[in-house]
Amino acid sequence: MIQEIAQVAQSREEPMGIVHLALSWIYVLAHQIGLGVVKALGAIFPGTVFPADIVDPIGFVVILLAFYLLVNFAKSVAKWVLIIAGGLIILRIVLVILKVG
Repeated sequence: MIQEIAQVAQSREEPMGIVHLALSWIYVLAHQIGLGVVKALGAIFPGTVFPADIVDPIGFVVILLAFYLLVNFAKSVAKWVLIIAGGLIILRIVLVILKVG
């Protein structure tokens, strides 16, 4: 998949920027994910016919959902790191005031 994108990039006359290459890679990834989801739905619902133009939007929705979940997980981890660090700082201040440590 990545080799195909690199071959297309080399075959063009105009220089292909890194942004265009990254967006092409995301598009190919979204297409493959959407194709997999449509095939899985086809296996679950064998009588249903899905239009071919629904593959890409489904793939992009899955990529956006994965990004959303990743960001929420990172936000949650950052919140707990700050809570624990703040608690340790407060504990250290209390220990210094009480001259225990």
